[in-house]
Order: sequence, then structure tokens, then C-alpha cells
Amino acid sequence: MVAFVVLANSASADLLFESSDVLNVTIEAPMRQLIQKMERKPEFDAVLRYQDESGDEQVLPVKLATRGNSRLEACEFPPLRLIIDAGQAGDTLFAGQHKLKMVTQCARSSYGKDWLFLELGIYRAYNVITDYSYRVRELRVTYRDSESQRWERIQPAFIIEATGEVARRLQRNSIRPASVKVEQYSVVESANNLLFQYLIGNTDFAIKRGPSGEGCCHNGRVLANSGTQNDWVVLPYDFDQAGLINTKYALPSKQFSISRVTTRLYRGFCSHNDALKDAIILFNQRRDEITTALISPELKKRKLERSHKYVDD
Repeated sequence: MVAFVVLANSASADLLFESSDVLNVTIEAPMRQLIQKMERKPEFDAVLRYQDESGDEQVLPVKLATRGNSRLEACEFPPLRLIIDAGQAGDTLFAGQHKLKMVTQCARSSYGKDWLFLELGIYRAYNVITDYSYRVRELRVTYRDSESQRWERIQPAFIIEATGEVARRLQRNSIRPASVKVEQYSVVESANNLLFQYLIGNTDFAIKRGPSGEGCCHNGRVLANSGTQNDWVVLPYDFDQAGLINTKYALPSKQFSISRVTTRLYRGFCSHNDALKDAIILFNQRRDEITTALISPELKKRKLERSHKYVDD
């Protein structure tokens, strides 16, 4: 019976990310308080509403919290975390979920939307390349302040599959080692990851160790097979510093000899060069599909043209 419940919850958790359709949701919370206190990472009671496939409104009590580091300092609107009580989720679309990262529109201007849609596209493009990637679901969110009927915003956003769910889907374990040796990684998946980071112009990651005092990795999580010390895989995330997006707050790392985030730098390993050749073949074979996923038609005309040029260079 216990095994059946676990399997049922796992199957339910897939429902949210199986569709690529935009999910319209309404979130009611003390939004003005949350924004004013966002750097303290407050947590508030909230209500999430959406219509199911039958057209019935589903109402779900949740917790809403701010998260992140650089975006909390740079953005007008904070990145969020949805915290869901399994006992409250019932048979809703959010059944089987617990904590979901929510990427929001950083700035209210049009370029804020462009940044969001490009980062959404990056996740989807990496899905084209490998199953060892986070799935995402686009949202159209109506934010309402529960303490004021006058405060309302409607903005795009997206949620990211939880690491534990990715591990379950791929029959792996999520681990946080202090550091990882290059030879412990899957050569194929590392080549795919590092070539993709080069494609989007991202250097804001580390796959051998994480920030001081934290486990590996920086902007990546490690998946391993039980009882093995090799064939590990990194799941990359957080791409807002990528040159393709080129946010106003993005800065190149001081450890690299580049002066602009739009300058590409390949950070692969010589020992993976044979696999890199195969990765290049794979990327070229799926070039059209990757580009379609990567560059959203929602982009403003100028950003759309620049994004195509950046990818084609």
C-alpha cells in the first residue's frame, strides 16, 4: 500500500510538467509586504487559483517566499518559491509537488519580459539536447495583494521541476558532495552541458565545487547512480547571467579574461574532447529544434533579431 501511494504521488508530480501549454494562475498574498521585505526572504500564507481541464476552479492554500541572491538585489520583483502542502494538494495539478522555484519578471519594462522568455527558452532548449535537464512550465500569473483590492499585476513567469523529481524521473539520486573530480562525470553529458553553456554564453557556473561552505555545485545539482563514484551528471540551472539574455545586471566573472558577458568562453575539459565532437554533431542535427525552443516569438522584435544573430554567430 505504501509503495502504491509513493508511485501515485510520483505519477501525479509529472502532470504539471508534461504539458507545454501556458498555465493561467492567480496568486493572492500580501504582495506589497513581500516586495518591500524581499531581501529578508519572508514567507507568507497565500492562495493559488487555476482552472482545471474541466473548467472548474481549483483553490490551493500555499506558502509564498522570496529566494535567490543577485536577483534579489537587482530586480524590481523578486524570484519566488511556492511551498505546497501535500495534504492540501489533493488531486490538483500540483499534487506530488512540495517546493517549486518560480522565475518571475525581474523588471516591469519590456526588456524584463525578454529576459524571462529567453531564460525559459534556455531550459526548453536543453530539454531538446538531453533528458538530464530540468523541465519547466510557463505561467501567466495574476498577482493580487490580499491586503488591498487595488494592487494587481499580470505577468509571465515559469516554474522549475524540483531536483528530487528529476532524480526520480531519471532513476538517479540527488547528491551534494563537497567536490567532484572531472573523471567522475559522464563524459557525454558533461560535453553536452559545457557546449550548451558555450552556446548561450554562460560562465556563471562551476561543476567541480560549489561556493565556500556549500556542496557541489554552483548553479548545478549532481545526479548519481546508487553506490557508484562515476558516471555522475550535473543538472544546470540559473541562466540569467548568460550572454544570450544579457541582462542589465549581468557581469562577467573576475576569474575569466572576458570583459562582457556576451563574449563566449568554452569551459570544457581536454579529456572530453572526443565526446565534444559527438556533442557538436548532436547540436547540429537538432539545430532547428534547439533554436525554436531557445528563441521565443514573445520577444520584442529587436531582441528577437539580436538573439537569432547571437545563436547563429
